[in-house]
Amino acid sequence: MRTLILTLATFGILMIPSASDGIAPSTSMGSGTALLAAHSLEAQQAPVINVEINKGGGSRAWYANPVWIAIGGLALLVLVVLIVMAARGGGTTVLKA
Repeated sequence: MRTLILTLATFGILMIPSASDGIAPSTSMGSGTALLAAHSLEAQQAPVINVEINKGGGSRAWYANPVWIAIGGLALLVLVVLIVMAARGGGTTVLKA
């Protein structure tokens, strides 16, 4: 219950425009709507960020590919399990008729 009250109080405080926002609350718009309008104006004036992705860059060797590393790891695990099973040996099974 305390978390809900704290969340609502914080949200209410954040929705009140400050003097630095340069917004005069009007009677036709609530203070929260004025704040959202101010933030949308700021978002429209945001600088453009240019992101370039170059996929033609250098290639790795086949053994550096994560798929081949996983296949090699599984093969090594199977080999170790087979060696352990062979080393344990086993006794002879006696069947009584």
